[in-house]
Amino acid sequence: MLKQMIKNEIEKEKGLASKLVNISSLKSKSSLYKFLNETDREMDNFEGLLEMVRFLFSNREFEIMGSYLREVNPNGKTARISLEYATINRLNSLKKYMLEKLDASKNAESREWAKTYEIDQQVMDGQISPSDANILLEDLKLKSQEMKVLSKVFMIYNFFDLKMMDRCQQVGFLLEDSIDELSKYPFLKKSLRCRIGLINMYFGIREDGIRYGEHVIENAVSILTKATAYQAIGILYISESYEVAYSYLTKALEIYSEVNSNNIISTKQTINFLQNYWHKEPEYLDFKSQDIYSLHEVAFYFIQKKQHDKALEILNKIDRDDLKHFVKGFHYFYRGLISKRREDFLESLVHFKYANQKMFVHFPLLELKKLGEDELTLKVLQI
Repeated sequence: MLKQMIKNEIEKEKGLASKLVNISSLKSKSSLYKFLNETDREMDNFEGLLEMVRFLFSNREFEIMGSYLREVNPNGKTARISLEYATINRLNSLKKYMLEKLDASKNAESREWAKTYEIDQQVMDGQISPSDANILLEDLKLKSQEMKVLSKVFMIYNFFDLKMMDRCQQVGFLLEDSIDELSKYPFLKKSLRCRIGLINMYFGIREDGIRYGEHVIENAVSILTKATAYQAIGILYISESYEVAYSYLTKALEIYSEVNSNNIISTKQTINFLQNYWHKEPEYLDFKSQDIYSLHEVAFYFIQKKQHDKALEILNKIDRDDLKHFVKGFHYFYRGLISKRREDFLESLVHFKYANQKMFVHFPLLELKKLGEDELTLKVLQI
């Protein structure tokens, strides 16, 4: 289907074949036509194939690639790299289909890829815990360098979920050179660099987070990866610049809306937080919703309007015991804005840390600084 679609487009437009050679980084037009005319031939440069699809069929990438990848030889490189493509684009149906296909393959390397990605998928589906997944990953007798590296990347994500930040950083640092050596699969190399970059945004100082985020945006092989970096950088700019933060967040929202991502709601909530923070009128505020996030946003709105009684009325209706740490972080932050109590901001900070949301720790720390907390204590609390 895909090959015929590309041939149809070439027939419509003179000179398109040459243009596609440049876009895909193929060596010549003959290379392009061999790929298009030979049924079983695959493109060695997977990212080049993606660039062609995005150029010709920009709004249908996932549909077209999903159909094409289901038909490729499970013993080949394209089938293996499809697992990473499906993972970073959250194409669960495609991923599970390809896992089954590769697991039943006659090729040992393809089966090895399937086993490695399957463990990660089990964590994502809630079938096993991150700690159990790391045990399984350690026990794998992996032969390919790609899966040895990828298994460690999966372990980093599991360490992050387990709040083992030191292990995250330690393993991530050791992996940098190994990722650079993955020359056989350039798409995987770039994707893993971005995966590590996104994790690194949560460590260190704000400037480092922005630097890692910009690196991810420049090297992203998925628009969803790019959107994640846009959103994270937007958060890091909230306290510094309304205009810059809004620019990044709206770029993220544009991408999420384009692909109908589940992250649309969270991005709108972040924009509401930004606009409340800077005393702007929130674009997506819902005064009627009983959703906890919406209630918090409305409470923050009233706090910034100096209508503390209305804000407290909303906050007091919320059962704090049922809240997750991330939500509790905001809850106590809002209470602190009303009470001006050091204890509320400390409580907020603790819950953001429990939730591994270091990007948001910055906000209660700023308020503690306004209350006169000494610099040494603030540095200790930031760790």
